[in-house]
Order: sequence, then structure tokens, then C-alpha cells
Amino acid sequence: MRALCGGGGGDSKLRDGKWGGGWFLPAVVGLIGLDQVTKLWVEGTMKLGLEIPVLPGLFSLTRVHNTGVAFGVGQGNNAVTGLLACGILVLAAWIARSWDWQKRWIQVVAGLVAGGAIGNLIDRARLGYVLDFLDFHYGKWSWPAFNVADAAISVGVGLVVLAWITGKPIEKK
Repeated sequence: MRALCGGGGGDSKLRDGKWGGGWFLPAVVGLIGLDQVTKLWVEGTMKLGLEIPVLPGLFSLTRVHNTGVAFGVGQGNNAVTGLLACGILVLAAWIARSWDWQKRWIQVVAGLVAGGAIGNLIDRARLGYVLDFLDFHYGKWSWPAFNVADAAISVGVGLVVLAWITGKPIEKK
């Protein structure tokens, strides 16, 4: 495990920045695992539309099938949105190739985005939709339901944007 996370001796291809760095692969695999386990749990225990209040009036688990893009926009276009997601993943990989993969935070941020995108692509291929279930609401206001993969993508992209806004750009090679 030390070699995967950048510790230990030797000439590790993961540690020296090739193959995405020492934190990228564990972030991707861990995120895909967590995402798919939570979705399998929801799939096996909840019917479509079922709402289970966790924090009444604020947070519920609600099973939703999303065939559109983020926040349910463009429902009914699963094939198109799946191809769009693949294209975005390729574009993100192309952009990330110039980053300094020696930086652990870059490895983790890229792992969050890649793992989230792959997790949702697995849903589209396996189910024909993305399974969403995390539902935040207050009174008549409601945030569109999302899942672990969506949260990881949002956090990863948010950290990149925050670095850009604060003037601390992504380190280049």
C-alpha cells in the first residue's frame, strides 16, 4: 500500500507520477466501489420514488432514475448523455496530462472526477439510467437528487475552480 500512496523505496511507476500517481488509482477504485455499493443498496431496498426521511424536512433518501445530464436536465437521452460523459472524461484526461502528478491533491482531485464519471457511466451501461438517491430539501425548495459519484465530481471540479479563483493554479509539469 505504501507504494500506491507515494511512500516506500524503489522505482514505483505509480509514485513517480506515471500511471496517474500514487493517490489517483486508489481514489478512483475506492470511489467507484463506494458509489456502486450505495447504488446497489438503493436498488435492492427502495422502489422508484420511495422517500425515506433521514433528517425530516431537510434530507431524505429518494430513489430517482436520471436519463439526462446533471440535475436531471435533458431526460430521456441516456445514449447521448453517456457519449457526452465519455467525451468529457477524455477531454479532462487530455487537460490533466499537463498537470504535475507528483502533487497528491492533484491525484486525488483527478481521481474524484474520473471515479465519479466512471461510476455514472457504469449505471448508464448497466441500468440505462443513473441511479440518484441523495435528496436535500427545505420547505418548498428542493435540490435535485444526486449520488456519491455526482458529489465526487462536484467536489473535484469545485476544488479545481477554487484553485483557479484564488490564484493557486494547478501545478504544471
